[in-house]
Amino acid sequence: MNDEETTGIRELVERAGELERAGRHGEAIGVYEEALGRSERSELMLRLGNLYLDVGRLEEAIEIHQRVLARSPDLAGGQYGLGLAFYRAARICEAIACFARVVELDPSWVTARYWLGLAHYHRGDLDEAIAAFRALLERSPGFTIAWYHLGTAAAQKCDNDLTLLAFGQVLRSNPRSQGAHYHRGVAHFRKGNLDEALAEFRAAVELNPEDRKSAENLRALEEMRTRFS
Repeated sequence: MNDEETTGIRELVERAGELERAGRHGEAIGVYEEALGRSERSELMLRLGNLYLDVGRLEEAIEIHQRVLARSPDLAGGQYGLGLAFYRAARICEAIACFARVVELDPSWVTARYWLGLAHYHRGDLDEAIAAFRALLERSPGFTIAWYHLGTAAAQKCDNDLTLLAFGQVLRSNPRSQGAHYHRGVAHFRKGNLDEALAEFRAAVELNPEDRKSAENLRALEEMRTRFS
């Protein structure tokens, strides 16, 4: 490739980047496709694949990430993008394989661990989801949404202590999380901690008066307390 061709590709990439930053993704895609037609570079494929994801063109995102990985199977960014495309296309088993590979290639990639846990969760693999979220939180304890999903997985497993721990961490970052109060209320009730359960359900109802489950649980516990007091 001569200097003129290299300069032309660079100008196209700069133009595409400007369009992307301006939110004009459809136009940016067209420019990246033109650049890619001149030179099949992995970095261009990844940028184009990410834009396909942004606009919901999932099959094209899958195809172009697979092209990248055919050239560089151990490219963590390619595995990550393909995992996101598979996840959004509801191809969960394939997404899990991609995110697991990213973690193997780059153990510090925290968001890959998050998506790995979420994919396991949506597949119903609660033990694997819990393990993935715990591994993430060891590296990034301030990742609040991971604490929330860890708590929901623990709640489904009826692991009351882990449910309380996880949603307690959520409330440290977001005291107005109605869902965290609700799940802590259920966990406390299962452990026989009625006062704590009442307090959590009251907090949930105060935050969201339309929360019927918390309101019903609160009313039932208050009636129980009155009946046996």
